[in-house]
Amino acid sequence: MFAQVVTAETVATCRVPNDPQQRVWTLERLPSSWQIAFSSNALDRPRVELPVPLPPDGSARTLSYASANGGRRIDWKINNGASTLDLHVNHGLEVNIERDLDPAVELMNTDGPLAVVCSTGVLQGFDDRSTVERGTSEWAAAAGIAKSVNLFQSTGGRAYAVQTIGYARELTRELKFIGIRGRFAWGVEAMPLFAQFSPSTIYGVGFAPVVWRWNFLPLRSWSVFGELAMGGLWTSDPIPEETQSVNFTAHWGGGVRWHTSPRDSVVLSYRFQHFSNGNQLSTNPGVNSHVLLAGWSRRSTR
Repeated sequence: MFAQVVTAETVATCRVPNDPQQRVWTLERLPSSWQIAFSSNALDRPRVELPVPLPPDGSARTLSYASANGGRRIDWKINNGASTLDLHVNHGLEVNIERDLDPAVELMNTDGPLAVVCSTGVLQGFDDRSTVERGTSEWAAAAGIAKSVNLFQSTGGRAYAVQTIGYARELTRELKFIGIRGRFAWGVEAMPLFAQFSPSTIYGVGFAPVVWRWNFLPLRSWSVFGELAMGGLWTSDPIPEETQSVNFTAHWGGGVRWHTSPRDSVVLSYRFQHFSNGNQLSTNPGVNSHVLLAGWSRRSTR
């Protein structure tokens, strides 16, 4: 078994304002229990997880638990904004119960009740469980430039500019795949402007009905995504010149969002773009290019 997929629903994310350690506690609902994920600049890894063996029912605004041996105690009062968290875990006691428990869980300790500020997820304000279950939608617009490379049957020296408009919607809650957490989104993308300016002037439009995107878990001010897409390109003249004016397209790449508000982000991305005739002719020359894009996106849970 090379991969294990675990669905985790983010119920709340809490942090201490102006905390030099940048501590973040995330409450996550699993299919049959809860867990608390913790991140901090004191950790030598992205996060550490603490299981909480309770059934996943009850209020999402309150979590209270104490183990029989006193090695794990949690009292978490969650509000929209000011909240309190009292967490204590003793790895030496609890590792006898859970042998694979990470010793770093002790960094989660709050040393008594701690004032924190909470929200559902990282980008949205606290609502209720239905908000978490709805997929996040994203509208995006970008523009960029590209340069072709000598690779396979593609030749270098071709330069063009593109404009893109896209829509995507997250179809899953948080997944854990080979240790990487994120959410899967499916989208579409239109290219209302394709403009080659070297070695000749050619214009076109494109459309990709398949855009598969993996949204990694967001941090406070930025987030990362990777994507794979497939579609078509229609141009005023054949590209390359010895083929035809209708081509299949595909790209893979990724990017970074800088969150300028809870909904809006500035986006910088890279993609490796390919288009060719898809072996419809006797030969299949194409264009392979490095593409850099800059743009804006707006995310919404509605």
